This record gives sequence, structure tokens and C-alpha cells, in this order.
Amino acid sequence: MKPEIFITMKTSLFKIPVWIGLTTLFFTSCKKDTTTPLPEPSPAPSPSYTIPTTYNFSNADYTDATNRLAMMGELITYIRTAHTTTAAVQPTLSAQKLQDMFTAASSPFTNAVLNGSSVQLKNQTSNQFNYIADLEASFIECQQASITGAATPTVSSASSGVAGKLVSSARAILVNANGFEFKEIAEKGLMGSFLYAKALSNLNTISTFDNATPANGLTAQEKAWDEAFAYFGVPITFPTTTVGLRYWGTYCNSVSSAINSNAVMMNAFLKGRAAISNKDNAARDEAKNTLVAMWEKVSAAKCISYLKSAKANLTDQASLHHNLSEAHGFIKAFRYNTTKTITDADVSILLGYFGTNLHNMTTTQIDLSIAKLETVFSLNAALIP
Repeated sequence: MKPEIFITMKTSLFKIPVWIGLTTLFFTSCKKDTTTPLPEPSPAPSPSYTIPTTYNFSNADYTDATNRLAMMGELITYIRTAHTTTAAVQPTLSAQKLQDMFTAASSPFTNAVLNGSSVQLKNQTSNQFNYIADLEASFIECQQASITGAATPTVSSASSGVAGKLVSSARAILVNANGFEFKEIAEKGLMGSFLYAKALSNLNTISTFDNATPANGLTAQEKAWDEAFAYFGVPITFPTTTVGLRYWGTYCNSVSSAINSNAVMMNAFLKGRAAISNKDNAARDEAKNTLVAMWEKVSAAKCISYLKSAKANLTDQASLHHNLSEAHGFIKAFRYNTTKTITDADVSILLGYFGTNLHNMTTTQIDLSIAKLETVFSLNAALIP
């Protein structure tokens, strides 16, 4: 048997076994550390700045965007000149003039400022989904339809498979052989592939623009945000002022009573622009997200509005095809938003309800379209004017 080992303590009259000393050492070393931890560093304070009540930023610049809006306006107005039931004034539209307006060639505009401008529509229009080729082809078809429609200005000359004019007591429109209105092919098409595509591209990628090096009085980020605002089509005092609205601004205002789009959109534009100028990236991104979501909801709500109008005008072919052409254009616009709420699959389903020939669209398909939009965007069709 091994002898027991003892440690002799100089300050003690007795001996302590090694195992007791080691146990005491173990528990002493495991005692909880009561050292007070260092405080977490305080987050950087948020920038302090004032958000204006109007888009009257001193260095805002969107002259080029405003000129393009005016060019688009003249192109649409020119097509609309053929929408008459009066025999005395039946213009034949020129495909070449429409093409020149699209490319700003050969001074086609009544506004001399536009003719002298260095900007155009075509090079700002997205060619996704083959839109540019389709639009330019429609110019040629539009010219021929205006000739056909002029032969009997007070009587519908269009039918399924035949381009021409649809006339009613309410309106007269030029349509292609599948019943789509030429004016809406251009107007809603450009609203989606040009205005919406450019604005949403600027907003969704705003963080990639330079915001440190000013050029001509503003940074690239400020300029991109200003351009998006210009393509929204409202005055700087919107929504206090609703005079002079254009395109998306007009439609935003028309559904605002149902979805509060006016205040939400304008406040976000103001907050985002002020945030950019004050290098507040968090506030900028929050405003951007608000704009992208509400802009898409405006399109959905207005689409529902036109579908409801179509149901109310089933016996008026001119109004029916006008409303369906409008709604179809809003659905196609969804595709240009890379961060959209609606899925590509649902967009395809909606376009499938319309089919390729509006003469064949049924009330059941209209109802299915409304129901799909209500579900995707949490909208109540009954509340939408």
C-alpha cells in the first residue's frame, strides 16, 4: 500500500491531503467572472435634415425627361386625330411621321423646342418582350387602318380579323385586326416599356449611382431620382395641385381615393430625394421600397378600374375595346419591374385571360382577371372607381 502524501503548510499546524487542495483550486478557478463588460458602442446618429413639402429641390434637373414626355404626348395626340366620327375631318395617319416622332427625326413635332432637342423616345425604350419592333410595326398597320376607317367615318369598319375603326355614340377608335387599340399600343406600351421601365430601373438600382461626386450641380444619384420623379408625371406641388398630370400621375390620382396613392407616392419621392442629398442611405432605401410597391399597386388598381368599365360597356364595342386595351397595357407593364410583387407566372395567367384577340374575350375572363389582381395586391375591386 502506497504511503499517503501530505503537503506541509508553513502557516498551519496540520497537514492537508493533495486531493483536497486540488479540489479547492479547481472550484476557485471556475468561479464566475464578475468583471463588468464594456458598453456596446453607440450607433452613429441619423443625419438631421428637413424634408420639403414640394419637389422644389434647388438642384433638381429633369429637363431631358420632360422633353421626352412632351414627345410622347405629341405622338399619342397625333394618333388620336383619327378618332373622329366626322366625315369632314378624316386624316390618314402617316407611319413615317409616327416613326419620326419615335426617333425625333426630321423635325416632326409642333413644338420647336422638341425638334431642337437632343433626346428621343426610342433609345430610352426597353426592347424587352420585342416591344420596339411591335410598336414600329403597329405604325404601318395604324396608317392602313386610318385609311380603312375614313371610308365610312360614322360606321364601324373593324371586326375580328379586320383592322379599322370602331365607332359608337361614346367614342371612335382605331384598332388592329385583333381588336387592340393603336393609341393604347403606343400609349400604354410606352408607359410600361419607357416611363415605368426607366423609373423603376433608376429606383431599384439607386444605390449603384455615384452620390459623392457632383456634376453640373448634382450627383448621379440625385439625377437618377429626379428622372424617376419626372416620369411619374406630376407637378412639384402634387398632390395639392392636380392640374397638368400626365400618364402615371393621372392614373395615380384616379385611384387614390381607394389606395391613398397620391400621398404615399409623393411623400416617398420627397423623403428619398432629401435623404440622397443628405447621404441618409437607410431613409433613401425605405422611400425607394415604398415607391416601387405603390407604383405597382397603382397599375393593378387602374387595371381593375378599366376591367370594370369593360363589363359596363359590353354592348358598346368602341368603349369595350378601349377599356380592354388599356387594362392589357397595365398588365404588360408589370413585367418591367425586377422587384415586382406579382409573379411572372401570374402575369402570364392574366395575359392568357386576354388572349391574342380581344373580340373573343368573355365576361368570365374579365372576372377572373379582376379576381386575380384583387388576390395578388390585396385590393377590393368594389372600392376602386
